Amino acid sequence: MPKLIKYLLYAGAFVGSFVLFVYWMLPMEAVKTRVIQSIETALGSNYSVKIKEVDTHWITGVNLEDVSILQVNQGKEETVLKAERIKARAGLFSLLFGGPKIKFDATVGKADIKGVLHASDQGWSLDCSLEDVDFEKTPLIKKTTGLNLNSSIEGEIQVNYDARQPLRTVGNVELNFAKLFLKAGDVPLGEMGTFPLPDLSMATKGSLIKATIDKGAINVESLKLKGDDFNLELSGKVFLAPDVSRYRMNLQGKFQFSQKLWGVLDPILPATWLDELKKQKSADDNFPISVAGQFASPQIYSGTVAIYPFKPF
Repeated sequence: MPKLIKYLLYAGAFVGSFVLFVYWMLPMEAVKTRVIQSIETALGSNYSVKIKEVDTHWITGVNLEDVSILQVNQGKEETVLKAERIKARAGLFSLLFGGPKIKFDATVGKADIKGVLHASDQGWSLDCSLEDVDFEKTPLIKKTTGLNLNSSIEGEIQVNYDARQPLRTVGNVELNFAKLFLKAGDVPLGEMGTFPLPDLSMATKGSLIKATIDKGAINVESLKLKGDDFNLELSGKVFLAPDVSRYRMNLQGKFQFSQKLWGVLDPILPATWLDELKKQKSADDNFPISVAGQFASPQIYSGTVAIYPFKPF
């Protein structure tokens, strides 16, 4: 064997052994603290992060077990997201050249969420796939909507975010619903307080959300929920803004309730308001619906009748 090759093999073996030694000797508690601090910094001061166990994943990756993200409100912590496992690994060459490309794989209940996040000076890009996502395993959904939802959702999300000019962000979203089920419970209805609803089928197979992001707007090509107790079809635009709460909606479509759902609503809602609402019904038993306003203050109408904010006659 030529001496040059022999020396190269010796050098390679030394470097490899040294890297493995450093890799095995990494102080995991220090890595865990750094990961928690990084996530909390990204989320903001109103959130805290808890991780049961941290381990290395290959040389440039990390494996997190039992991850909880909690929202802090007046000293009280409330879980908004919990993942059994998160694996993330950055490409070695992407780190060397200053544009980290991170592959990730997360398990949330039965759901599997995987994809690639690529960061750069210009912004970031996300290519993500979802499989069997269940809202019941995401406390944030119940906290935001007040609804006990059970679901099975799969799909793809691709976004290229321009940090310098956010309105130039482009992307595609396609989510398919195998199931969206509302479990029995008390549902908030603004000024009217709460009222009880039975188990309701809100979406079955064939329901979907399909949208593109381009030219400062989310173009909702189809938002279709077809369940045994509730049907909803919407399309239109959501105009982007620097703050999500200021996103402005312009959506139109139609909805339909089952006799089961009408049987619950009839004795609860004001009779005069219901009479006006039922006058909006078309010949095919559907009701028109329009959604406008900003995310922070939406306005929902069926014809001339205000659904939200609720305005009884």
